[in-house]
Amino acid sequence: MSFLAPLLLLGVAGLAIPVAIHLIGRRRAKVVRFSALEFLLATRRRTARRMQLRERLLLAIRVLLCVVLPVALAKPFTSCASKGPLVARGPQAAVLVVDDSFTSGYRVDGTTLLARATGEAAQLLGQLGPEAEVALVRAAEGAIHPTELSRDHLRLRDQLATLTPTARPADLDRALDRAAQLLAGSSHARRTIYVLSPLTRGGLQGGERAWADDGPALELVDLRRRATLSNLAVVGLRVEPDPAAGSRGIAVVAEIANHSPRPAPAVLISLRVAGQIIAHGQLDLRPGELRHKRFLATLPPGRRSAEVAVELPADALPADDRRFAVAQLRDEIRVLLVDGDPHAARHDDELFYAEAALRPGDRAEAGAAVTKLIPDELDDADLDQHDVIVLANVPALSADVVARVARWVGAGGGLLVTLGDRVDPAAYARTMLPLLPQELRDPIDTAWGAAPDERAARALHLTKWEADHPIFAPFASDAPGLALARFTKIMLLGPTTDTVDRKVLARFTNGAAALVEARRGDGRLLLFTSTLDRDWNDLPIHPGYLPLLQESVRHLARRRVQDATSSVLVGQVAILPTLDLRRLEVRGPERAGAVFEGARLEGRRTVRFTGAEAPGFYRVIGTDRTGATRDRDDLAFAVNLDPRGSDLEQAPPHLLPRSDGAGAAGSRPTARRVELWHALAAALLLLLLLESLLIQRTR
Repeated sequence: MSFLAPLLLLGVAGLAIPVAIHLIGRRRAKVVRFSALEFLLATRRRTARRMQLRERLLLAIRVLLCVVLPVALAKPFTSCASKGPLVARGPQAAVLVVDDSFTSGYRVDGTTLLARATGEAAQLLGQLGPEAEVALVRAAEGAIHPTELSRDHLRLRDQLATLTPTARPADLDRALDRAAQLLAGSSHARRTIYVLSPLTRGGLQGGERAWADDGPALELVDLRRRATLSNLAVVGLRVEPDPAAGSRGIAVVAEIANHSPRPAPAVLISLRVAGQIIAHGQLDLRPGELRHKRFLATLPPGRRSAEVAVELPADALPADDRRFAVAQLRDEIRVLLVDGDPHAARHDDELFYAEAALRPGDRAEAGAAVTKLIPDELDDADLDQHDVIVLANVPALSADVVARVARWVGAGGGLLVTLGDRVDPAAYARTMLPLLPQELRDPIDTAWGAAPDERAARALHLTKWEADHPIFAPFASDAPGLALARFTKIMLLGPTTDTVDRKVLARFTNGAAALVEARRGDGRLLLFTSTLDRDWNDLPIHPGYLPLLQESVRHLARRRVQDATSSVLVGQVAILPTLDLRRLEVRGPERAGAVFEGARLEGRRTVRFTGAEAPGFYRVIGTDRTGATRDRDDLAFAVNLDPRGSDLEQAPPHLLPRSDGAGAAGSRPTARRVELWHALAAALLLLLLLESLLIQRTR
């Protein structure tokens, strides 16, 4: 035991005071014999013994008071071994990094990891003392971090008390970087980061950090307490049409992960469609195994879409025991392909690659019903039986046919015009302008006159495409499937002043327009300034050809694919097509939503919804230009947890930044000071109370 103020122990000498008072105050009674009172002697002796006992007790209490008071003022303390972080009291700078990701909702012995973290953080605040400048940094992905340190510990305690697990995964790398930045601006020599997190592998990726050699010390708080955190989770869900199950059939494929060192036999999996459990299944999972479970189901009668969820029995981390998706019937798009350059040899036909892209493998679930004809047959075709018309290298049509097609487009049809050697710009200028977003000029051949080894260098490439446009939604930012395609011949376009209903969606490397979109009434036009086959380019043999053509046709038909494999994760942006709606409202599972109207919607093809902060289903309510309002099932989407947070395996220590205090701070034994003077102060109060009672009893 040691003392903070050992000189105050000199006050223990004061214990002689009550002893002296006791001895001086004793009075000896004069003995006088009186025969009449002899019979009272026995009673007097008993009373004297009781009085003597009380006086001795009173003396002992006063002696203890004189000892306890100076000892308490000297502030005694002792030390004990502890596995917790090393905490020093006094002026310093500290940052408490608290993991509030959905992983922190894991329950151990009836308590969540976040409750442990906030309890430990509150204790650290008390140990640091009022002179410490402290900040609280949340470790959830996307969390708003403080801008400065503070001595307002009461406010920090209030923040700790209100922390709840978010629906986002942990991002400890960003939290540690922010903590280091806060401490870098402090003038205190002692700077420490206290990490209160289970340190999962998904939340700590490591990498380069701006961590100075004299950076802050790093102290870890073991929230696991040497326990193994096992977890079963639904980490993926895919829904796709299944013609084998009927016209309304769907296949639901769930990915189940066993993040545990122990096997999980007979895991029960439930499938819920439109709020009702319709099927159960079981899986046996080995330690660390990921397996798929496939269900076949049908959508409820009379509905074109339904909410689908796969569930596991609740475990210690219930947040990731469910996953959501929206199942929709695939709308069959009726496409009319007009072949301007037919050939008997199928591989030389103008539409050979386009037809294969719209019906890959001629599968029934391709989503397109293709009708093919030549330009002369267009006079007798019933255009109303089709959603999209593709004019592929078609010579200029007659004025009557152009008028029919123009009326069909204005009523809501979609027209794709592609060019080729059979397209005469002068003839197109005479009759085809109602079907074009921009007038044609002469073609250019970049390979003309070039040696064979120079053709590739002279070729043009696609660039500057509208990444937010629905047509380019399947592509990454660099999109090698498009960018690597070589174009040796393209058609130039004439000048135009139409900037309201026309937009260039992609250009070539020489600046010429490659894909132009325009509106005609309620319909849409697309002009591709090259060919659909390999006569002018090699795009058909690149992987970007199929999604580009499919998405172009779907955009013209005003249809949207619900791709459950790329569902929105919590915190991500959901890009929704406007579909020419006048008002668009998004409603989430926890009343989270947004309204797009007026300037936020006018003239936009897509809107960005940034309020996906809770997992579940999100409805979209649209108001069209006639004022009719209804649920747009084709725009509904599901939001799910990031599966990275479900893996609770502890991250290796080398991923932590190097620090003088980071060695094994979470596991090495350290000496923790235990204050004793609080107990002595309580004993002092108790002794004063006993003294008062004895004095009162004596009187």
